[in-house]
Amino acid sequence: MSIRSALILVMAVLVTAATTILGVVGASSINRSIFREAQSRVDHDLDVVSTNYRQQIQLLSDRLGYRATGIRTGESDTAARMQEMKRALHLGVLNLCDATGGPLIGSFRDGAAKVPINEDPVLRQALAGKVASGTVALDAERLEIEGGPALRNAMLVGAAGGSSESDTTKALFWWFATPIRDSSDRVVALLYGGRALSFNHELVDEMRDLVFGAGLYNQKPLGTVTIFLGSLRVATNVRGPDRTRAVGTRASSEVQRKVLLDGQRWSDRAWVVDAWYFSGYEPIADPDGKIIGMLYVGLLEAPYAQLRRTLMLRFLAPVVVIGVLAVLAALVLVRRITRPLWVLGKAAERLTRGDQQVELNVKATYTEIKQLAKTFTEMERAIADRDRQVWQQNETLAETNEKLQRANSNYMKMLGFITHEMKNPLAVIQTIIDVIVENLLGEVPDKVKQSLIRIKRNCEEMTDMVKNYLDLSRAERGELVPTKTRIAFRQEVVDPCVMHVGPLFESRGMKLEVSSPDDLEIEGDGELLRIALSNYLTNAAKYGREGGLARLQVTVCVWNEGIGFSEAEGQVLFNKFSRIRNENTRNKRGSGMGLFLSREMVALHGGRTWGESEQGKWARFCFTIPKSAG
Repeated sequence: MSIRSALILVMAVLVTAATTILGVVGASSINRSIFREAQSRVDHDLDVVSTNYRQQIQLLSDRLGYRATGIRTGESDTAARMQEMKRALHLGVLNLCDATGGPLIGSFRDGAAKVPINEDPVLRQALAGKVASGTVALDAERLEIEGGPALRNAMLVGAAGGSSESDTTKALFWWFATPIRDSSDRVVALLYGGRALSFNHELVDEMRDLVFGAGLYNQKPLGTVTIFLGSLRVATNVRGPDRTRAVGTRASSEVQRKVLLDGQRWSDRAWVVDAWYFSGYEPIADPDGKIIGMLYVGLLEAPYAQLRRTLMLRFLAPVVVIGVLAVLAALVLVRRITRPLWVLGKAAERLTRGDQQVELNVKATYTEIKQLAKTFTEMERAIADRDRQVWQQNETLAETNEKLQRANSNYMKMLGFITHEMKNPLAVIQTIIDVIVENLLGEVPDKVKQSLIRIKRNCEEMTDMVKNYLDLSRAERGELVPTKTRIAFRQEVVDPCVMHVGPLFESRGMKLEVSSPDDLEIEGDGELLRIALSNYLTNAAKYGREGGLARLQVTVCVWNEGIGFSEAEGQVLFNKFSRIRNENTRNKRGSGMGLFLSREMVALHGGRTWGESEQGKWARFCFTIPKSAG
C-alpha cells in the first residue's frame, strides 16, 4: 500500500469515525432530550388531571352537602327536592336510607334489600356524622339495590377479548354521602349518591381538553385521558383502529403490576391500543385505601418522533457537510504531502537505472519536504562521485584479477606438471621397495626391511598427496565435470577404491571391513565417486589407530578407530587445505585437500557430506548421493 493510499485511508477512517461519533452522540442527545421533555410533560399533565379529578369530587361533595341542608325524613317535598338535586348535580344515583340501611326514598326497586352501610367506606363516614366522598367500585348486587336491573345493566363494562369477574361485574362511581339529623342532632338517615365514571366519556374529554386541547395529529388526539376500573378501561378517549373508543381494553401486565399491585406511579413509553404514547398511570383508591382503578394520561409520540427526525436532520446535515469538507481538505493535504514524495520516488528509480542526470522538480510545500529534496540532491551528487570512484577501483581490480588469474593458471599448470612428473618416479620407487622387501633380489636384513617399509609408507603418502594435487589442479581448471551413467556402485566404485588403498591399510596393520550391497546401482560418474571414496579411505588409514579397525558402509560411510576430532574441528575439516594439528597428527603428512575434494565430488552429484566423531575413540565420514539423477 502506498503512503498516499494509507494517508487517505487513515484520514477517511478518522473523519468517518469522528462524524459518526458526533452524529451518534448528537442524535442520542436529541432523542434523550425529547424523551425527557415529553415524559416530563406527561408527569406534569398527570398531576394536573389528578388534581382536577380530586377537585371535582370535592366540589360535588360540597354542593351535595349544601343542597342537603333542610332535608328531613318524612317530609312531603323530600322526594321532589332530591330529584331536582339529582338533575342539577348530574348524578346517576341519589337515594335516602335510614341509619340502619333501610331504603326510604330514591331509585330503590320494590322489596330492595338494606343498603350495606358497613361495607361502604363513604356511608360509614357519613353515619359517623361527616360529609364524605370518594371513588368506589359497586358490584352487581349493590347496583341492583341502588337502581335495579336497569342501573346494573347500564353500568357493567364488557372486557374486550374476555372478561374478569372482579372487573366486569362492577361499576366505578364518584360517591358522596351526607348525614341527615333529627331535631336532637342525631343521625337518623343518610342522603347519598354518585356520578358514574364508567362510560363517562364527557368527563375524560373535558379533562383531555383541559390539558392538551382539542388538536389532532394524523386524525389522532394529541393527548388522551383514561379512567380504569382495575385494569379495564371504562372511560377513555383512546380510539381503536375502528375509530371507536377503546372501552373494555386492558392495560399491560407491567402497568398492572406496578400500579395496581405496588400502588406506585408508572411513567414510560407505552403501546396503547394502536399507537405509541408517552404514558403516565396513577392508582385510584377508595376511602379505605384499597386500589380499585387507575387514572391515565397519554401524550401521542408521533409528533415528537417527527420533531426528533426534523431536529436530527437539521443536526446531521451540517455534520455530513463538515465531514465531506474535512475529507476534501484531507485529500488536498495528502496530495501536497505525497506529490513531492512521488516525484522523489520517480527520480530515485531513474537514479537506480544509472541515470545520473536527474532533474529534480519538487515544489517545496513544507519544510520537511524541502529538506528531503535538498538531501536527495546531495545524495545524487554523492552517488555520482562514488560511482566514478567505484568505476576507477573496478578498473584497477579488473587488472589485478586478470594478473592473479594468469598467475593462478600458471601455478596450477606448474603444479599439475610437477605432480604428474612425480607420480611415475614414486610408483617406481614403491615397486622396487616391494621387490626388495619380498627378497626377490636376495635376502635382506630385517632392519633394512623396516627402513624400506617406512620409506614405502612415505612414498604412499607422497603418492596420495600427488594424486590430490592432480585432482585439485583439474578441479580448479573446471575439468571435473560429472558424466553420469548407470553404474554398479560396489563393482565400479567400492572395490577399486579398496584395492587402491588396501596397501596403505596393510602398511599400518589396520583391518578394513566393507559392507556394501552387490546389486546397488546408481546414476553417477564412477571416476569422481572413486576420488571421493578414496579420500575417505585414505583419511581413515592415515588417521586411524594403527592395528585398528576401519569399516566402509552404505550410506557411504568410512568408520575407523582412532583419536577422532572435536566439534569445532569438525566444522572446518571439509575446507580446502584444512588439517587437524595436534600431537597425534604432527607426524602425519597430508595436503589438507582430500576431504575438500570428496565434498566437491559428492556435491557434483547432488549429494552431501558430513563427519562424526567421539573424540579419542572413533571417527566416521559419510556421504550420500541420489540413487538416480534428479
